[in-house]
Amino acid sequence: MESLNFVNLIQAGIFATGILGGLLLWLTKAKEFRGVAVLLILIALAACINLLEESGITRNVYLISPVFILLFGPVTYLAAKLLINKKLAKTQFWHLFPAIPLLLFTSQIYLVIGIGTVWRLFYALLTMLMLLKYKRSLDEERSDSDDFSLHWLVWVLAVTAVFNLFDLIRLNFQLAIDYELNVLGQGINSGVWLVAVMIIIIKLQVQKSAPIRREEPSKPNTSNNSAESDYNSIFQELDQLITSNQWFLKPRLTLSDVSNLTGLQTRDISRTINLVTDKSFNEYINRYRIDFVCATLLEHTQKPLSDIASDAGFSSKASFNKVFKLIVGLTPTEYKIQKSLESR
Repeated sequence: MESLNFVNLIQAGIFATGILGGLLLWLTKAKEFRGVAVLLILIALAACINLLEESGITRNVYLISPVFILLFGPVTYLAAKLLINKKLAKTQFWHLFPAIPLLLFTSQIYLVIGIGTVWRLFYALLTMLMLLKYKRSLDEERSDSDDFSLHWLVWVLAVTAVFNLFDLIRLNFQLAIDYELNVLGQGINSGVWLVAVMIIIIKLQVQKSAPIRREEPSKPNTSNNSAESDYNSIFQELDQLITSNQWFLKPRLTLSDVSNLTGLQTRDISRTINLVTDKSFNEYINRYRIDFVCATLLEHTQKPLSDIASDAGFSSKASFNKVFKLIVGLTPTEYKIQKSLESR
């Protein structure tokens, strides 16, 4: 049995955290979270096998740890797809099949690791593009899209992909680098994965289940002048109703809510806002909310920001702070202090 190092301690932490997080998501969340639960358990299993192989316990039996690199990408993609679509077609599991033939070639460690890393990076990009598209579709439908967008998962995938690329370089040149430096590189990559697993668990424990989305409407034909005129007239009526009735103050306002209130089709509302304001539904509604917050701050300087944000329809403090900074260019607190100084 070979001596272990601090990397193996991190791998043990990944195993324990992955198993615990996988069980928590599987047992306490909706079915669409089970794909992520499987991903966490897969990461835990890979860490366990790495630990057993590096200790010398199973290395002489059969080397299978490199194949996990090929599995992580497709499983991550399918887990994210299940998370946002609530179901998977059986045909989508073909993404996992390429890993099977490589089980026969695990003795060619560098070949399998190289193919697996490229495969993982490809699926990381595919998953990020899918999540960004999902965020855009939510922006067209909901004023609280940030609560469901999984934007944080895009960052997790991007950061882990970068470290995976560096780790591939380390693996291919490990014979040319010092043992201590090689172990340090392995430790950093393992540490990043431990942190990533913890972030996924924590975020998904508070993450709301993805809302059921309507079918994405086709893009409007902006070259038709008569159509533009029609949309302008629809927008004037729509905008007047939304502002005069202050519907934008309604928490978690959706395109369907506005459709029910106005009698207009969701497709027409979405196209009208996109064409006339060049904004998504989310941006359009939140612009009025921020105007309401700014006006309230001038009239009620002592009122807590959290209460004002809630009155404006924001469902979370994080979402309010993000939108306010994006539109105003200052944080809510900075804006409040600035206006307080100007009024003296």
